[in-house]
Amino acid sequence: MTAKNYKVGQNRYQSSLLPPSVDEYLSENNPVRAIDAYVTTLDLVELEVQKSHPGLAAGQPAYHPSLLIKLYLYGYMNGIRSSRKLEREAVRNLEVIWLADSLRPSYKTIANFRKDHSAALKAINKDFILLCKQLNLLAGDDVAVDGSFFKADASKDSIYTAKKLEQQLAALDKKIEAYQQQLATQDTTDDSAGLGSLVEDPGLAEKIARIKAKQAEKKTLQNQLNASPDSQVSTVYPDARLLTKRGQTTAGYNVQIAVDGQHKLLVAVEVTQEGNDTQQLMPMLEKAQAVLHSEHLTGLADSGYYSGEQIKKAHERRIEIYIHIPNKKGIAEKEGRFTRDRFTYDSVNDCYRCPQGEQIARCGKLRAQGHRNAWVYKSKQSVCKNCPLRPQCLKENATYKKLERGEHEALVDQHREHMKGTRPMMIKRSSYVEHPFGTLKHRAGMHHFLMRGLEKCRGEFSLMALCYNLTRVLNILGVAAFREYCAQRLGSGAKNQVFA
Repeated sequence: MTAKNYKVGQNRYQSSLLPPSVDEYLSENNPVRAIDAYVTTLDLVELEVQKSHPGLAAGQPAYHPSLLIKLYLYGYMNGIRSSRKLEREAVRNLEVIWLADSLRPSYKTIANFRKDHSAALKAINKDFILLCKQLNLLAGDDVAVDGSFFKADASKDSIYTAKKLEQQLAALDKKIEAYQQQLATQDTTDDSAGLGSLVEDPGLAEKIARIKAKQAEKKTLQNQLNASPDSQVSTVYPDARLLTKRGQTTAGYNVQIAVDGQHKLLVAVEVTQEGNDTQQLMPMLEKAQAVLHSEHLTGLADSGYYSGEQIKKAHERRIEIYIHIPNKKGIAEKEGRFTRDRFTYDSVNDCYRCPQGEQIARCGKLRAQGHRNAWVYKSKQSVCKNCPLRPQCLKENATYKKLERGEHEALVDQHREHMKGTRPMMIKRSSYVEHPFGTLKHRAGMHHFLMRGLEKCRGEFSLMALCYNLTRVLNILGVAAFREYCAQRLGSGAKNQVFA
């Protein structure tokens, strides 16, 4: 049998008279060339990037900010977010060697740039969104809004709520009481044995002292929480919050995105401390509107964004929205009692009618109910007492029926009619907005923030959103077409021309 032939590579010890240039490492369609082309178009002075002003300075020359921007764009597009890993890539990765012109900044230099340039990173992300608009990649018709929790660089144990502190202080009080009881029992036993105070357990006294010190720390946190307008306090990371959704609690932030329907590009992003989405719809749609300038903007969101106040604001801004009204039948339906939809509103008499036809009248003034204002409607006890449907309407110990009606309920009723037969729009919403979060978390590895502080996390997520958009644009246009546009943009010196 003859020996099989295999391909033979170049001998690594073979001398070469004319070694290839670094530029030959990469093909013309390598995405790294697109990163380089885009960053070259940025006006770093206008973006207020530090050390971007020309001039002489004392000491060793600094690395140009554009180099560090390129490194981070490459890193976040390829799931490399650690500054130490980026430092290593600059030594061994041919793409990064080409991108960085063979320079090798230290991990500390790389990390400090991201930490110190949150505002610049947000500005660069906005610049790229404008570029997408110039390239006619944003339709501006349908915009889907969604939110997701991202972990902060903090543990859940380092964040306290009023309830959590009360529970921990109560537990510490019980421990102190138990140890003091042990000391009292020991003293009684010693007295009975005629030992007096000669014999004592130093271990118990030390335990009590440690618990009292811990108790003092918790009380200090409690006082700090009471004096603060916030409902939580963190000992390690002041801006992080405990967020709960579907029974799961996360120490981190609620990240919001607005996605254009044409190519699933992110047109607006935000990082918030809010535990729910009820007040986030219009702020995100307004940011998207500021970018798109659409006359017929349509907003899509799930039931987590439902709010009468948000529906009113959308109506005032003439933005058509599609939001499912959440099912709030809940316990009443499970217990076999009448749900809210069984009570009809009489707009002429400003009252509700129960299934038996009796009136439930409005009482009192408009009151604040969480994020909304509402009127309260109550039935007469005498009527409910003798009603044959009472077991199906009231709880066992209730004597009257109480209903609330938000101040924007009339618009909500219109919205309820508007949402009939809109299942295709909600399927469209899901196809727009679920994809980006899945990509960010699973392909790019953005499960948590590396930065600490709300503004720094906003800068980091802006960087992540920019890399997501850049990846999609390259997939849509191709590297060559994108580089051609960047060359035109750089040559014209203007950023308001639309790409034909």
